[in-house]
Amino acid sequence: MGEEKGRRSGVAVVLNYSEFFLNAAVAVALGVGGFILLGVVAYDFVQGLGHGPFVRQVLQLLSGLLLVFIFTELIGTLRVVIATREVKAEPFLVVGIVASIRRVIVVGAEAENAIGTARFKDVMLEIGVLSGTVLVLGVTFFVLRMARAEEPPTSKGPTERL
Repeated sequence: MGEEKGRRSGVAVVLNYSEFFLNAAVAVALGVGGFILLGVVAYDFVQGLGHGPFVRQVLQLLSGLLLVFIFTELIGTLRVVIATREVKAEPFLVVGIVASIRRVIVVGAEAENAIGTARFKDVMLEIGVLSGTVLVLGVTFFVLRMARAEEPPTSKGPTERL
């Protein structure tokens, strides 16, 4: 029985290291991608100045920066997962909120071209659904924060988290 428990412990150790290295690799990939994306967004904004409406350029810049922010939030989420070995829902809700807001901005910019067409109704429906999504995710985030504030802190040892 002791030998079997030792094998299970060995497998758990291997899986723990695998999880750590995979999470770290994903975080590094997101970091590299985020830096590259930030550079591309800034370059596109500077190159686009003077070519087309300024408001459209700013909206594209904002959309790109929100995407970089999503990368940053995901990296932060992985950092917390690696440090605490717990997955929390709040960072994913923030990513969902930011992604929905980003899409509202993109669709809103495209809505200008759809005014007076049959597609305008679909664009308005999409904006409504996305706004509802932001509201639901925001309320969920708030409820989770309130529930966490009310629960007593627990002190789990490293073996109890596995």
